[in-house]
Formats: sequence, structure tokens, C-alpha cells
Amino acid sequence: MDPAGFEHHIAFDTYQPPDGLTSFVLHFWTIRWHNTTGQPYISEQVMHRPYVDVFVSHQESGIQCTYRNRRDYEAADSGRIIGARFHPGAFHAFRNGSLAGLHNGTIALQDIFADADQAFVERTLSLDDAAAVGALADLLQARNPQDDPQIAIVSRIIEAIEKDGMQTVKEVAQWSGMSERWLQLLFQQYVGIGIKWQLQRNKLLQAASSIRAYDAPDWADIAYELGYSSQQHFISDFKRVLGKTPAQYKRELRNPASSVRDEV
Repeated sequence: MDPAGFEHHIAFDTYQPPDGLTSFVLHFWTIRWHNTTGQPYISEQVMHRPYVDVFVSHQESGIQCTYRNRRDYEAADSGRIIGARFHPGAFHAFRNGSLAGLHNGTIALQDIFADADQAFVERTLSLDDAAAVGALADLLQARNPQDDPQIAIVSRIIEAIEKDGMQTVKEVAQWSGMSERWLQLLFQQYVGIGIKWQLQRNKLLQAASSIRAYDAPDWADIAYELGYSSQQHFISDFKRVLGKTPAQYKRELRNPASSVRDEV
């Protein structure tokens, strides 16, 4: 929610997946921080797509599923995390069965990857970043995931929503030539949450981008451009998902010291 603040406090790097994982993994990533201020940095984040991340760190390791609303991450002292981010829907190739009901939670690594015990975590974290990413890639490749055309369909639908600004399931159904019910079932099975989440999230992140871009945003104009029936409806949706009103969000971007962490 504050890209400039995140870049100032956190070192974030990405790595391309090896050939056998490109259909499943968007990228591998590393995060580092070294906080000497005595005050933890709070990164307020919302997912722009329904991603799943596999990650290892000294503090916690696991498989983080899609978070529907805002989540706050605390960076205190020093830390490092090694992770892999899956294409939307692609984690279905590693876990048998529907992903429905797994959102807003973390799965233990060994629930999916039997070899990912504490010894694996400690061994991986003892390596430099590139080698640690390689160890995580080996763990994923050992599952021998199989290509699934439904994963590519999910990605194409999400890309079309973002590019064309579609705002309803009906519009997506017309674009894809699929029924609304089929689309809803596809997203529940492969993504774990409904397609309406992606449509709403795309609108709200467009709003957040506009708020960052303009010194004096016009809330009514933003609401109208995003298809809201009223300014109040837009403000209510924004606050419910991002935890603050558009005006509060803009004020905190201007003065980060005024931000107060919301307990979640």
C-alpha cells in the first residue's frame, strides 16, 4: 500500500524459475531487512492477485494462501525470507483437491512437501540467496507437477480483467465464452476464492494508484470511473478491504508518522 516506504525499508529481489517450473512459479523471491531505528517497520499489504507463496525463514516457514483483505507485516531487527510465488491457480498442481477454504491461512510445509523438515529449512537458510532459491526450486521440482490447461485459463482471465477493466462476472463470461457458474467453480477449485474477489480487488487497487498519483484526488470521480453506484459505496468498500478510508490513506502517505497500526 506504500511502495516507496517498502522500497526504503526492505531489500526485495526476484529470481526466474528453472524451465521445469515456469508454468507454475511466477518467480522466486528473497526479502531482507536490517532495522536499526528501534521501531519496527509495519508494511501494510494487500494481494493484487490470488497468489500462493511457499517460504522459509528462521521465524516461520510454511505455505501462505491468498489473503482476502489487508495484512500487516512487521520488520523488526534483522531478518531474511526465501520464497516462491505461484501463478494464480498453479498451486493446484502441487495439492490434490480444491483450494476452497484455504484463504487467509498458512499451511505447514510438510503437509505438502514431506522432505521439508526443520533440517531442510536450516540447511536452505545456511546458503547464500541464489543457492537457497535453488534448494527451494529442487523441493518443488521433486513433486513432478503436471501441466494443467486450467491454470493457463485462470491467468488469462485475470490478465484480461486487469487490462480491459471488466467489472462484473457477466462481462468476464461474455469475454471468455464460458458460463458464469463455470467461472465461479473454476476459481473456487483452482484459486480458492471467487472471481468476484479479483474483480473487486482490481477496482480498489486502481483507486489506490489514483490516490497516490494525485495531490488532491476527487473521490466522486474515482468512484464513477470504477463503476460504483455512489461515492459512499466506494469509500465503504475501500475501508473494508484496506482498513482505512481513501482520505486516511492519502493523509498517511503524506505523513507516514501519522500512521497507526491496526491490530489484525
